[in-house]
Amino acid sequence: MLAFLKKHARIVMRVAASTLFFLFVFYSVYSQYSIPSKKEIQNNKNVSSFYNTSYRSTIKKSRLSTVQIISMVPEEGLISAFTGTYFEAYGDFFVVSVAHGIHGPCEYTKIVFDDKLYSCKKYIYVDTHVDYSIIQIDEILERKPIKIPRDLPKNKQWIKSYSILNKVVYTGYPNTLGPLTISGEIAGFSPSQHAYMISYAWQGSSGSGVFDHSGKYIGYVVAIDVGQTELGLQILQDVVLIVPAFNIDWTKVITEAE
Repeated sequence: MLAFLKKHARIVMRVAASTLFFLFVFYSVYSQYSIPSKKEIQNNKNVSSFYNTSYRSTIKKSRLSTVQIISMVPEEGLISAFTGTYFEAYGDFFVVSVAHGIHGPCEYTKIVFDDKLYSCKKYIYVDTHVDYSIIQIDEILERKPIKIPRDLPKNKQWIKSYSILNKVVYTGYPNTLGPLTISGEIAGFSPSQHAYMISYAWQGSSGSGVFDHSGKYIGYVVAIDVGQTELGLQILQDVVLIVPAFNIDWTKVITEAE
């Protein structure tokens, strides 16, 4: 009887071990081939853990405040698509971008995000000299605005923000793709007070907000450089011109907002 019980116990143990091994293999295979949802993978908050907390926060701020702008002149068949930064100031909501993308009246300019169109309420200011525009809009619940003036550098923070080889980031719609988040570094300055950034940009990137590594809005993409070569004019898409944000008259949002 004792021998029978020992033999029976060994059989039970083998069955239990086999079952546990099968469950372990099944779990390993399931875990390996179980893919997270597309929504999880493509979430704006899914930022590489390679960077420190401050820079990851900056990347998220850049992505969450970026919108696309479409401006049209229907009777001429003219349309342009470019990028802007959604911001809040004194309880109202706006988008800051370039002026050279604005073609038609406010009613024919739309703010676009996630295939939804948001109307322009008013052109607060369109400065063709400095090349910037401020557009008043209604609140976009799907976006998180930066705060003006809180998210601008203060006093000597500007010096640090524009220090040579300082790490910066912007999110835009180059060639209407995107939003794409692109990093860069401050490389130098032009006599016209533009800053040069070593990065990448293309048509549609104009107006993209540039943030320094601490999350301050320091300016926007206005153009890419063009150089003369033996083959003629060549586009240097890795040399990007930035208009510093201190060239923007932010007081217009107080005096001109509806």
